[in-house]
Amino acid sequence: MSARRDGGRRRCGIIALLVRLCLLLPASAAALEAQLSADNVAASQPVTLTLSDTAPLPADPDLSPLAADFQVLGQRRAETVTTVNGRSRERHELILTLLPRRSGTLTVPPLDLGGARTAALPLTVAATTSPDARLLPAPAQAAPPPAADTPPQRITVSAAVSPLRGVVGAERVVTVRVRSPDGPPQGHLPTPKADDARLLALGTTRSTAPDGEQVLEQRFSVFPERAGRLRITGIGFDAWQPAGGAPVRHRAEPIAIDVRPRPAAAGAPWLPARALGLSEAGPTEVRLAPGQGLERLLTLRAEGLPAERLPAIPLEIPFQLRIRDDPPRLWNEQTPNGIVGYRAERVLISAEEAGSYVLPGPSIAWWDTQAQQMRRASLPDWTLTVAPFASADRRPAARWERDQRAARAAGDAPDAATDGEPAAAGSRGMPEQQTNGIGLPGAWAWMAGAAGLSLLVALGALLARRRRRRSRSGAAPPSQPEATPAKATAADLDLLIAAVADAYGRTAAIQARDALLAWAAAVWPAGPPGNLSQLALRLEPPLSDDLKLLDKAFYGPGDDAWAERPVAERLAALQPQVTGSERVAPA
Repeated sequence: MSARRDGGRRRCGIIALLVRLCLLLPASAAALEAQLSADNVAASQPVTLTLSDTAPLPADPDLSPLAADFQVLGQRRAETVTTVNGRSRERHELILTLLPRRSGTLTVPPLDLGGARTAALPLTVAATTSPDARLLPAPAQAAPPPAADTPPQRITVSAAVSPLRGVVGAERVVTVRVRSPDGPPQGHLPTPKADDARLLALGTTRSTAPDGEQVLEQRFSVFPERAGRLRITGIGFDAWQPAGGAPVRHRAEPIAIDVRPRPAAAGAPWLPARALGLSEAGPTEVRLAPGQGLERLLTLRAEGLPAERLPAIPLEIPFQLRIRDDPPRLWNEQTPNGIVGYRAERVLISAEEAGSYVLPGPSIAWWDTQAQQMRRASLPDWTLTVAPFASADRRPAARWERDQRAARAAGDAPDAATDGEPAAAGSRGMPEQQTNGIGLPGAWAWMAGAAGLSLLVALGALLARRRRRRSRSGAAPPSQPEATPAKATAADLDLLIAAVADAYGRTAAIQARDALLAWAAAVWPAGPPGNLSQLALRLEPPLSDDLKLLDKAFYGPGDDAWAERPVAERLAALQPQVTGSERVAPA
């Protein structure tokens, strides 16, 4: 009794400590924080100062205290939102790029932002090559100090934009080139300025021209926000001097762009892009039992538009179907030709009553900036059949073969051609009287194989569940250590690996995922992984890479590369090493 009483007191003490920590967390997270990217830098090496707070930061903060020892090369803002247990928390950041004006031990002074004050931060700057040198570039290799009369580096700056004309919101790419015959240009490339336009940096490259000059090239994406004449100014390069001193500014002539208004017939949303397409992972015909859930994964891809400008994918779903939307996934890809934006949406659907439903395929109108005309990206209609299974023991799976008819992408045809295009024959429905070698119709043979796979996966889950129940029912008294759950036998694992091989052979992603999780539940009955990402953490390459490739097929533009991996053979090779440990390494 005393042991139980002591255990209860310890649990109460732990719970009270956790409650106190939870009460202290919000107060500590709400403070204004300042952090340097490094506390020890070389001469003329920039350093990043990040100011963060849970409240929005001032739009025009006072940065004058930094002017004594630092030059502010640039600043940008970032916002993040995290959700934990249904509660959202915001974090606002102001990111400053600072260039030290002198060497030695410096101090980033405190800054006042919105009534809060940051702490002072120490920074050590390595000694320069001369006592009076300031803003020196970090040498690429050991070299003798430059002479006092060393001439400055010869620099030429040029800029170009493509295309010169376009509509409001369409992407232009501005290329700034810095050339020098005296070696790689050393200095800073400031971000150009343009009123009523948004600029995004695409990246920096260095190369050698045919005449031997060193070239530094920086690309920017420009998105005009109003019609008229747009001027891009501030194009140049701040070159550092070999003997020290303030940077030498080299500026190029401003660039003027003609921006036309969007066509009168264009509706909302306005999407000017070089290419735009819709894709969906999975079939277009599905059969479910009442109450069973199903997920749809759709991806919108646009060349010449950032992800934050892509609209929600329009889906018309009958009111009889229960629906839940997950937050969309947005990401950008930077290419030499500009920005490529992605938006992926996952929708969960289920129905309580039997019936047949036709879900119209989504369609999005967009403006082709190369052909100068409106186009439409669309997907085929979706057919959902909800019907009870014949019995509890025989559960035919849905038709998960991939639809051979590809989603119509951006440049297929203008609106008139797309609207009048007839549906391809045989793109949906059961094939007519296709038979296999034993005389069964092809669809029934496929469904029988899928039912067998589902039975194998269910059997593996049942074995793991029974082992957990046996371990709980035969648990030792509180004073004794708990019994270890029974491990899977070789026969159990062979059965589950056969289910994995069958799913990979039929390119059935969902069945492959379920079979792999059933195998993992048999290997780790005490704590099975809940998804493919958790399972990949317990395995070593190349098997973990195979699982990541399968998991990626559920969250991006689909392809069948995952099905070509020999996962079943690699699982079979792990058979002698499966000991129930927390990590499995292939032979």
